[in-house]
Amino acid sequence: MALENIGDAGQKMRKIYQRRLPEDPSKDYYYIIRETTPMQSLLVEYGFIDNTADQQKLQNNLTDYVEGVVKAIADYGGYTYIPPGMSTENNIYTVVKGDTLSKIASEFNTTVAELKRLNNLTSDLLQIGQVLFIPVTAITPTYETYTVKKGDTLYGIARKYNITVDELKRLNNITSNNLYIGQQLKVPAQEITGEEDYEIYTVVKGDSLWLISQKYDVPVDDLIEINNLETVNLQIGDKLKIPKKESKKTYIVKKGDSLWSIAKDNNTSVEELKLLNNLTSNLLSIGQELILP
Repeated sequence: MALENIGDAGQKMRKIYQRRLPEDPSKDYYYIIRETTPMQSLLVEYGFIDNTADQQKLQNNLTDYVEGVVKAIADYGGYTYIPPGMSTENNIYTVVKGDTLSKIASEFNTTVAELKRLNNLTSDLLQIGQVLFIPVTAITPTYETYTVKKGDTLYGIARKYNITVDELKRLNNITSNNLYIGQQLKVPAQEITGEEDYEIYTVVKGDSLWLISQKYDVPVDDLIEINNLETVNLQIGDKLKIPKKESKKTYIVKKGDSLWSIAKDNNTSVEELKLLNNLTSNLLSIGQELILP
């Protein structure tokens, strides 16, 4: 087991053997093993420093070789092996249908390479029920419960919580796209947005959700979600919450100004100003309003 783990870590696999003492075959040839009886002992040659290739591998990979042996001993003794930098809490993930290393890495804010390193994986293939170690440095996602209401779809809920439909279905072990009113779904926790992040719009005659969405540059679906609307029909006097837009910093061109002087005074570049304001030339006019970074 130790030899195979060292090989998996990149070292050349040589051989495993036991040498017996010629004058007493019941004893081991090697003094260090012979004198540790009845404790079980294992001698490991990780490489040879007079071999240039081994020397380089030992300098670069010795820790991986040693961990391979530690894992073998843990497995032999029936103990759960915990890799370096791991905790025994919140570091185990069990693979479910539809999982990929990429999905798991994204969910736990780590990388595919790190997952493969921690779990000694040589390919990207996974099996349902397979147990993976997750780095303790990874941020464990938190979840909240969403209650399905009339008109909800998996797509709409997934879009609201910035995940894919497949991820939403996997989180909830859903195999179809059907939902029912009152159904409880596990979704990624979101920061609570205060009322100060909205402005209130009062519906007037002739208004529609589409017109309001165009006026405030907010998708109709978002207006429906934010205001918990069960219908697209509006009544005069209805109050709607509209997400506040981040205020833009602007500058009014005055006599003597140039793009270069304005850029310098505002710690930006001429190119950035032209890009922000869709300018195709360096010409300015007095009273012109420019958006600043």
